[in-house]
Amino acid sequence: MLIRLLGPVEVEREGRLQPVRPPQVALTLAALAWEAGRVVPVESLLARVWGEQVPTGARRTLYTVITRIRRELLKDDGAVVHRPGGYLLDVDESAVDVSRFRGLTFQAMAEPDPAPLLGEALALWRGDPLTGLPGGWAERARHRLRDERKETTLRWARLVTGRDAAAAVAALSPLADEYPLDELLASALIEALHAWGRTAEGLAHFARVRQTLAEELGVEPGTELRRVHRTLLLSDDAAETVRVVPAQLPVDLRCFVGREAELERLAAVATGEPAGTAAVCAISGPPGVGKSSLALRWAHLHRGHFPDGQLYADLSTVGSADAAMILPRFLVALGVPEAQVPSGVEARIGLYRSVLARRRVLVVLDDARGADQVRPLLAAAPGCLTLVTSRSELSGLAVAAGASLVGLDVLPDDDAYHLLAARLGEQRLVAEPEAAALIIRQCGRLPLALAIVAAQLAQRTELPLAEVAADLSRAGADLEPFAHSDPAIDLRTVFGRSYRDLPEPAIRLFRRLGRHPGPHVPLAAAASLAALPVDRARELAVRLDRASLVDMRTPGRLRLHDLLRVYASEQERAADSRAVRRGATRRLLDYYLHSACAASEACYPHREKLELRPRARGAAVERFAGQADALRWYADECVALPALLAEATEAGLDRYAYELAWAFAEFMQRRGPWEQILRVQAVALDAAGRAGDLLAQARCHNSIARAHARLGGHKEAVGHFDQAVGLHRLLDEPVLEAHVELGLTVSLAQIRPAEVLEHAVRARELFRRAGDVIGEARALNNAGWWRAQGGDYDEALADCRRAQRILAEFGYAQGEGHAWDSIAYILQVKGDFAQAVACYERAAELLRGCDDLHPAAETLVRLGETQLRAGDTAAALAAWERAAEYYDAVGDAQAGKVRERIAAHAPPPAAGR
Repeated sequence: MLIRLLGPVEVEREGRLQPVRPPQVALTLAALAWEAGRVVPVESLLARVWGEQVPTGARRTLYTVITRIRRELLKDDGAVVHRPGGYLLDVDESAVDVSRFRGLTFQAMAEPDPAPLLGEALALWRGDPLTGLPGGWAERARHRLRDERKETTLRWARLVTGRDAAAAVAALSPLADEYPLDELLASALIEALHAWGRTAEGLAHFARVRQTLAEELGVEPGTELRRVHRTLLLSDDAAETVRVVPAQLPVDLRCFVGREAELERLAAVATGEPAGTAAVCAISGPPGVGKSSLALRWAHLHRGHFPDGQLYADLSTVGSADAAMILPRFLVALGVPEAQVPSGVEARIGLYRSVLARRRVLVVLDDARGADQVRPLLAAAPGCLTLVTSRSELSGLAVAAGASLVGLDVLPDDDAYHLLAARLGEQRLVAEPEAAALIIRQCGRLPLALAIVAAQLAQRTELPLAEVAADLSRAGADLEPFAHSDPAIDLRTVFGRSYRDLPEPAIRLFRRLGRHPGPHVPLAAAASLAALPVDRARELAVRLDRASLVDMRTPGRLRLHDLLRVYASEQERAADSRAVRRGATRRLLDYYLHSACAASEACYPHREKLELRPRARGAAVERFAGQADALRWYADECVALPALLAEATEAGLDRYAYELAWAFAEFMQRRGPWEQILRVQAVALDAAGRAGDLLAQARCHNSIARAHARLGGHKEAVGHFDQAVGLHRLLDEPVLEAHVELGLTVSLAQIRPAEVLEHAVRARELFRRAGDVIGEARALNNAGWWRAQGGDYDEALADCRRAQRILAEFGYAQGEGHAWDSIAYILQVKGDFAQAVACYERAAELLRGCDDLHPAAETLVRLGETQLRAGDTAAALAAWERAAEYYDAVGDAQAGKVRERIAAHAPPPAAGR
């Protein structure tokens, strides 16, 4: 056991350190260990632990603390023994590091060569003695121990200066900062610097000490310090030594644009608190995003803050284990003679840090592979800054070295435009603005890609931007437009450095991600592409995120830059057979189909269900916590649907195309991207036609008809509704036919209104024959609505009330919401505004709860009209504002018309006083 006081108070046992907490326990153990083997009076213990004002009850607390020390800290290796008037720590003196330190320094006096024992004594120190302990006694003990350490270090350094001057400098430099007025310490450091060949630094240190003495004490240096100074002045080194100030920064990028926030962040790190400390800043981001350009721009702007030089190393071709091989070059650049550079890695690191001591140097480590690679090269001296760029995320440096992390993404649109303008001239961009915007989009706002294209255009001033933009658009699936003879700026090569550094499982996952067509990849979709368990896919995705090849800022989702997606696709085509790629596509489509059907079940439980085939082996499926979770998934993944259908049809997997279209149809109908619905369902209808699936064709016709109806194309809608009805009759599907009949009524009302009620009644009869009570109630409400349009209010109201009761009983909230809307309309027409308002509010509540925003908005418009007629203008305006918000949510232009109505009825602003 060893009780450690020369640093944090700890107990070391068999190489393991046990911290001593809280402060009262640490102070009590320290006070006893300070006088190990001797009785410490109780009053002295109380004063050392609690200070001069000992609180009531402290004596009782002391007994408890001593009991804790005996049981938890000493165990069987010693004891706290009660003696008359006090306590004694019964351990051997060598069990306390302070006693051991003093014993070694005393033994050294009798040795012919005291240095080894003095070095052993100094090795016992682990930081500031009694670290963090409060109180006057602890502070007095600290001062005494610091002085003892200083004197021992001074003795040891004078002994070793002749044979290891670098080690002497490393030991003396921090003490010289701590004791700037100690002339003996300054003399020893100057002699060690001279012995090491750094005479110029020795002379500079003398000048600083002389100035400090004059400013603080108003005196000149004493005899010994002046003697050492004269020795240096008379040496040959003083005449020959020239202070070496390295300036290794590569040339600054002339056309650098943007990144103002990041430049300010770097400046804040370099000048931040605590002042005078070494700073480390790591810039990370995907390949080609401009990390090196940013680092060099900042370094050139601020190199004046580092008067002792700037070091630079490109680590892209250096392995992690070989990073220390950069050190000889750095050491020579800092003035160390090549012959004096040690051969061992640890010795080089120690010498590097010693050379940087008391200097202000900027170290730029470019394109590092990881934290381990840069640790030996960090400038640890106060006033220095290490600026690291890496394609990998360097959180390890933040933990171990307190590094500030700066993440880079692609340029904003404005900065991307300015980058092209800086290289090509703005007039050329102004002449072809659409082509310039397309180039920026095709380059994904990635600085390197923009620079490559700009370089091609700069060489051919006669080449129209539109021609290059068209080439980029046609290329699409490969990176050939971004190829370059210089590997440093060839996009494939730049991406490849990050790709090849990955472990093989992560490489395979990255290749598969190129097959996903959306702007982001759900984790379960990524797992499906690679046929991996989701947890394993998450582990590998984290590796890709750290390598800046994907972005995982959104939980559960991976985002790829467009050009990295193209690169992944290229790698997949090169590495994997067509069968392997087709298998990945099928697993991806299975993930989306089965997940969309699960989402449909969560959101629309009364909807018809598909008979799904088993998922391909390795395909995952999302599990939804409820409707809100499923709706979020639908909204996120809907944007990928057109590309998924295209991928399915290209692979000859037509069934996936029309089943996916059906699985997303209800969500899309309620959210209203009508033109997209028409495009998606047209692809699905063609696929269903090729497969000869009549039921799928009927479903597609129904979806297309509903979209046309929403867009006002009622003639086209009726045509598709009729085809859907015909197919369902052919297939003898009366329930599905009835659903289509209900949809048909909306468009028939616009072109053949006399036939509407007939179709509503037919739908009810079909539902009744099939035993579909919910469907029959919906048709009953539909018939009531159309009867009300014809003026038959009493029978209409009876039908709608009956429908509402049935739908409520069966828990079909969407249908019940429509029934309340019908009831409210009839009550409004009959002049019962109060009841109508209540029914409209209930309808809007139910429809909003079902995510049926279009009908909910229409209900709110009618609610506002009713409230306005009842004289409640404020309530009407509030209802219309909610309606406008719902229309906005689904991208419907009706929002503007509703706001015009609000403006027309809003009260004028109050006149000013």
